[in-house]
Amino acid sequence: MIKIAFLVNPISGKNGNKLEFKQINAFFDRDKYDIEIRYSSSKSDLERLTKECIHKGCDIIVASGGDGTVNTIAKFLIDSNIKLAILPRGSGNGLASHLGLPSSIKQLCISIKEAKTVPIDCGEVNGNYFFSNFALGYPADVIYRYDKDIKRGLSTYAAHSLKSFFSKKKDEIILENVGRPKYCVLVSNTKYLGYNLSLTPKAEIDNGLLEIISANSRRDLAIKMIGSILFKKNFASSVSEVVLKSNDTCLVQIDGEPILMASPFHITVKKNCLKIIV
Repeated sequence: MIKIAFLVNPISGKNGNKLEFKQINAFFDRDKYDIEIRYSSSKSDLERLTKECIHKGCDIIVASGGDGTVNTIAKFLIDSNIKLAILPRGSGNGLASHLGLPSSIKQLCISIKEAKTVPIDCGEVNGNYFFSNFALGYPADVIYRYDKDIKRGLSTYAAHSLKSFFSKKKDEIILENVGRPKYCVLVSNTKYLGYNLSLTPKAEIDNGLLEIISANSRRDLAIKMIGSILFKKNFASSVSEVVLKSNDTCLVQIDGEPILMASPFHITVKKNCLKIIV
């Protein structure tokens, strides 16, 4: 019997996130598959549900939500035999976009039954894992503003991006061996930030490297964003390890979630540590 747990973040995305047995039962033989659907009420509750699924011996855990939901579940599956499937239901879905994962429940269930997996890397910063990206400065402030808003969607994200761009708030970020302070730094394991926007087009998820891009000022950021998004230019470079320094404790974003973290930030790569169903 193959045990599959669908873990659902009900507030993911613009219009909420729901999943019912009738949507998936038709795709699975009850004699071969043991299916359960669990809804989380908070990040800590999702962590608890993930641990319960691991303890019960689940073979596959499905993350139904965005990059933050995936991160909350996936960090417990690193170096395990449990396969992760993703039903992208978030606002950005950068990891799912990079892997070309469908948002169709039917296609997801077909992929689960075929059980084809790819191993992916993850980034690690001060004991915290990221599967899509980590950022300091401007991107972190945008995510912080977006997270506080009850509205979701590209228009809300764009509005907060503009507000953050013209705000006076600024963290001083020092990139190791580079003297000039940075306005912002993004370290990414995937091509996409979300909404199919890319500042790291050369990123590969299984090569043992991360892509890093930084900007010295708002003007420099604007030039690089326009060049990357509109003209597909690549301003990023590949690293396997990097150290960033900022204020003693400052705001960062990890896979679309804002958190406070103490400087310095030691970033490394953990290679082929997670199995994802594609």
